[in-house]
Parts: sequence; C-alpha cells; structure tokens
Amino acid sequence: MEKITQGIDSKPILDIRDEILSTCSSVSSRKNNKTLEEIEEKNKLAQSEIKSLESKMFSILSPFFEFSVYDADNSYSAFVTDKRLIGKQVSSIANMQYEFDLTFTYDLIKVEDLQELTLPIWSTGGILHKEAKLKKINVSDFYVRSIDYDGENLKTIIEDKNSEHTFTISGDEDTYIIHYGDYDITGDDALADSIDMHYVDIIAKKLKEIFSGSVKSKKLTRILLDDKNAMDDNRINECLKIIANKYSEVIKECIDRGYAKEEVTIKIEQADGTRTEKFIAKSDIYSQLSAIGSEGLELAGILGVATV
Repeated sequence: MEKITQGIDSKPILDIRDEILSTCSSVSSRKNNKTLEEIEEKNKLAQSEIKSLESKMFSILSPFFEFSVYDADNSYSAFVTDKRLIGKQVSSIANMQYEFDLTFTYDLIKVEDLQELTLPIWSTGGILHKEAKLKKINVSDFYVRSIDYDGENLKTIIEDKNSEHTFTISGDEDTYIIHYGDYDITGDDALADSIDMHYVDIIAKKLKEIFSGSVKSKKLTRILLDDKNAMDDNRINECLKIIANKYSEVIKECIDRGYAKEEVTIKIEQADGTRTEKFIAKSDIYSQLSAIGSEGLELAGILGVATV
C-alpha cells in the first residue's frame, strides 16, 4: 500500500490509504492480542500440569530419599514462624543435594520442656551508684526460637516472650558457648562459674534428638545435581546412579564376606543387642530393576547384580 501510493499527492487517495492501513493495523493488533492471550493461557495450563507432575514425582520419590539413601551428610534447622515450629533438612551425597520441609509433633518448645535452667548476666543497679551486679535469670519459661544442627555442632536461640532477653547456645558435645545478646558470658569467668553446664548439655542433647524423634512429617521439596535443579533438567536418573554407587560398595562387601556369592546378606545389630540377618538373591534385585527398562539395567550394573 505504501509502495503503490508513493508519489501520489491526492488527498482522497491518501485518506483511503491511511484508512486501509489503520484498519489493517487494528485487525492485526486484535489478532495478535488474541493469539498472545491463547499462548499465555496454554502456558499457564502447561505450567500447572508441570507443577502437578513435579508434585507427583516428589511424592513418589520422598519415601525413597527419606529412608533409602546410604551414607548421606545431613544438616537440620528449625525455626518459629507464625507461632509454629517448622524445619528443614538438607542432605548431600557426592554432587547431589536434596531438601525436606519438616513439621514437628508440637508447635512450640519451652526450655522447661527440656530442662530447667538459670543463666547469669551483668545488671546495673543502685540509686546513687550504678554498679554491675551478677543477676541470675531463670530461662525455663523462655521459648526456643531456632535450632541449627549439622550432625556435630548445634546452635540454638532462646528468648523470653517479649524478646527482651535473648541467649544463644552454640558448640559441640565437648564445649558450649553462651551469648547474652552479643556478650559471651561463658568467656567471663565470674559469670561462667555460675552456669551449670551439665544442664546446658542436657538441653543441647534433647534439641539434637528433636530431629530424629519428634519429626511428624517430611516432604521432599528439592533435588539438586551440580547445584542445578535435577527435576527441571530431567536428571533424576543420574541421582539414582549416585545412590546406587554408594550401595554397590555395601553389596560388594556383603558378597565378599557372605557364604553364598549369589546372595546379598546383611547382618544387623539393634541398639539392645538383638542380631538379625536380611538377605536377598542378586537375581531378585536384577529382576526388579530390569523390569524398569534400560535405566534399571544400568542401575543393576552399577550395583554389581547384573547377570552375565
């Protein structure tokens, strides 16, 4: 239209040209908008389906990653939000990391639920002269605001109801450091002498046990491989290979030490001294994995149970 009207200076013709171009532009714009709306709607539907599929996959994988990963390094955290204690578990093995959201059997923890405790601070008092005096605070009715535990080191923050007094306890099984705000009261000999560290140790041990004995539910929320989302990159099978590699070491040792070379036998001793044995034929493992397909056969090869 622009080309065929080039050089024409007739107003009626130019008006018609402009009207045609305006109409084409308007129709094209409406069509484009409609197409974009359709694309956006389809994209939303696709994203919803992907999220639904991802949720189903996490639901299937959650029990496996919770109970069936051998020799992973685990760290835990818990914190109070909206007057409710929730937590997170972060586990890693080789170049893979996976995370759980945790809920607990109770909403809040008071120090007295673990152990009665009194901690000292310096307080200034006096009418004429402000002198620093040792003051003991009974923290038994304080709330546990957060816990971080990496399997060895623990850090917990306790506060009174109004957050006026805050203590931080951190350390390992051998030594615990206690801060009142930013002040290290365990580094102050006068204050440290009045702390019953036996009670502190009891509290620390019970806080560590929360992650093994008081977790109500675990929900797998993320799997990372090389710091990238394994679900998004469709690399879950690579994660299973990493887990299988760990088990291959165990299976080899069981077979080397066992009586039957075609059978995996594991001896188990409970905390009370009870001893049991569990065993499974290599052929049974192979049969179950081969039913999955080529990925299962590859896992069977890694585990060392593939038939010749």
